[in-house]
Amino acid sequence: MADFQNDQAAGLRRIMAAPKPRVVSIISASSISPSSTQDQPRMMTNLAASIRSQGSEVLIMHASHTSRGASYEMDQLPTLFDVANETATLSDAIKNTSHGLSVAKLLHENQVKIPLDNDAGVVLNGIFDELSRQYEIVLVDATLNNAQLLPLKTLNESEILIQLTRDPESIKNAYTLIKQICSQLGRRSFGIIVDDATEAQAKVVFKNISEVARRFMQIELEFFGAIPNDVHLSKAAKLGRSVVDAFPMAAASTALKQIAQRLDYKHDFAANIKH
Repeated sequence: MADFQNDQAAGLRRIMAAPKPRVVSIISASSISPSSTQDQPRMMTNLAASIRSQGSEVLIMHASHTSRGASYEMDQLPTLFDVANETATLSDAIKNTSHGLSVAKLLHENQVKIPLDNDAGVVLNGIFDELSRQYEIVLVDATLNNAQLLPLKTLNESEILIQLTRDPESIKNAYTLIKQICSQLGRRSFGIIVDDATEAQAKVVFKNISEVARRFMQIELEFFGAIPNDVHLSKAAKLGRSVVDAFPMAAASTALKQIAQRLDYKHDFAANIKH
């Protein structure tokens, strides 16, 4: 009996210690350019596919005021806001795409910029949290609202990554985004992904922006990786597949796998459980 009780206690400790879903909002500081890797949905889809290939369940959440429904195969998909208004069920609001990924939409595009009132925000946040518990990682394609915040409390309290390029305007936009968020939430850290760049080029960009952020805002940035300008990204998109699936040895696939590993703590957590 004692052994059984000890086993139960150990099991309960493992359950209680299990990590919450990792919610990561990615905000683009770059304009979309068909000639480069700056297409946000393509980056999000490829990153999600890379995470999934490592054995973790991942959800892409669209929370941007930019219309990207077609890119995520969610044109006719109800939003979580519709679920909150009881005009759709939670299962209605989730779709599995041709890439084998789960996608959902937080709000209608014309609602994203307008801050939610407190009651609506609490209800929607609860629905988001309920959905996110079905996955190990939630990647949020996000933009700020008119209050210079992400639309939900959970998103503002979770990780935020800024995607930028080497373009001076993109670097300036990234720094502005960081300032805007910190003006509302206070000092916090951010992750940085540099698109359309080699690892060496990306580290130069990161060094410059992180030094400015440390000097003028006393905040620390974290380098999450670089995504090179790789023709295999476009080739995979034309095939309707992720680059990690279609061209696993491509430079972009390697880069995305490395970023995915940084985001996916599951294997480290499993290793710790054994000790």
